[in-house]
Amino acid sequence: MIVNSELLYDTKPLVTVKGTREGLLFLLDEYAEFDALYTYVNELLSGESGKVFDGPTVEIVIDYGKRRMSPEHCNRLISLFMEHPNFLIKAWGGGTAARQSLFQKKTSARDQTIYYGTVRAGAPMLFDGDVVIVGDVNPSAQVEATGDIFVFGRLLGIAHAGVAGDTSSVIAATEFSPMQLRIGDVVSRAPNDANGPLQAFMEFAYLEHGQLAVAQMRHFSNWFQSRRRKPDSRKERRQ
Repeated sequence: MIVNSELLYDTKPLVTVKGTREGLLFLLDEYAEFDALYTYVNELLSGESGKVFDGPTVEIVIDYGKRRMSPEHCNRLISLFMEHPNFLIKAWGGGTAARQSLFQKKTSARDQTIYYGTVRAGAPMLFDGDVVIVGDVNPSAQVEATGDIFVFGRLLGIAHAGVAGDTSSVIAATEFSPMQLRIGDVVSRAPNDANGPLQAFMEFAYLEHGQLAVAQMRHFSNWFQSRRRKPDSRKERRQ
């Protein structure tokens, strides 16, 4: 699901970007003409729109589905992604493991929202399931989710993950300097050096023995493997 996406065209986008726990998954349209797809990818990754992908090194998977790709077309498309120095291409092809995992039906699966744009101060934004924000969360802006919160940008406002009581939820951001963090009912502020610059690496917040802790994103994989969610641990929040 894509919310408030600043699309390049009024029709269905030729590229869908999904946030995963390992990085980003680019799903290319399977049936569009190659020249149209190439132009779309080029405009998506360059200029002002491409700036949302700037930041620390991030693993990406590029999946073109059932499209028949010649070596020339493969080289031309891959070259566009390689122009981003922070992109680390983990997989390229049709029917990648990341795509299969994304569309595999699981009873425990939960919704994920991709939000493009800056989150500004005002009414809190509430998301059902996980949310991936490609943009900044401004000071005094508030983001809430029943699941995890991932920010590919600066987290300067208030983030509340697991609003329905899921204490295994996490909050992660490219630049981690929030006003307030909250997971479940536990509230804290992230450690921050007021005299120093924002961190140049992703960090995430999680609960450990009932206390909020913050670690670098490179430790997330090991932490996630140890996380166990009960199917009924998340309850629907009603207002």
